[in-house]
Amino acid sequence: MVSLIITSLSFALSQKDFSKNYFLLVLSSLPVFLGGFLEDLTKKIGPKLRLLCAMFSGFLVYLLLGEALSRVDLPGFDYLLKNYALFSLLFTAFALAGVANAINIIDGFNGLASGACLMVFLSYSYVSFIVGDTFLLYTSLTIASAILGFFFWNFPFGYIFLGDGGAYLLGFLAGVIGVLLVERHQDVSAWFPFLLLLYPIYETIFSIIRKKFMRNTSPFEPDAIHLHMLIYKRLIKLNVGNTLPTFLANSLTSPYLWFMELLCVVPALLFWNNTYLLMLFSLLFIFFYTWLYFRIVRFKTPNLMKILLRRFKEEA
Repeated sequence: MVSLIITSLSFALSQKDFSKNYFLLVLSSLPVFLGGFLEDLTKKIGPKLRLLCAMFSGFLVYLLLGEALSRVDLPGFDYLLKNYALFSLLFTAFALAGVANAINIIDGFNGLASGACLMVFLSYSYVSFIVGDTFLLYTSLTIASAILGFFFWNFPFGYIFLGDGGAYLLGFLAGVIGVLLVERHQDVSAWFPFLLLLYPIYETIFSIIRKKFMRNTSPFEPDAIHLHMLIYKRLIKLNVGNTLPTFLANSLTSPYLWFMELLCVVPALLFWNNTYLLMLFSLLFIFFYTWLYFRIVRFKTPNLMKILLRRFKEEA
């Protein structure tokens, strides 16, 4: 957040033509950041209140930047978004809050959330460059640069952490850039940002279904059987956990989930303007994630994942 504020001042002093929009974007993200940051400091800001802060930030995006989703490239849904402004505003605010929460959910191991977000914002930079959007290009690159500075302190040694403030902020910004890219450029498929963020989004949706219908608990209650936690417990700890320092065992979890993110990033970049192919790859990812989750939860982790870990152990 400090990096974004300083960058905003720098753009204003250098009289960049997008400096006002950049400042308003940073300003709109303050509620979601403060909601998470206060939770880090006090441990008294519950998940529902943090989600409300994120939704309020979504409303500010509409009030300050005048942007809300008018299409998701689904015919019936697009009609509602284009013809009912209130529905569009509420859906956009809810979607942004959902993405912010999704990034917070995957923030459990050194480098995991920041590494995934780095891929997302660099992908936004690439497409922004292709469509000639200087504002979104600079915004995506400055956010990616801020993440990179954090990343080297977080991975692999875990000297600093995102906390709820950092995770909610990055998730919200990832959602906002996606909304702006889709709204400002009709040739960019709405499924491009969706596929980019599908790993944390589906992790969240799958967790809600799992808690509500399989375990009969509240979706807001934390548990220890997210995919990244299962990989840590049933792959890393069982195979090399006793022979490595705790911080290194923790960090070894993240590359497996970076691969999950890459499964979304690569097709998203290749087919950013092809809705049907993006839909297809989204479905394929959902099937793969679900298959992998149940393999691991049943102690049938794919052998390839174990082989890679054993080779690392031998070399170490």
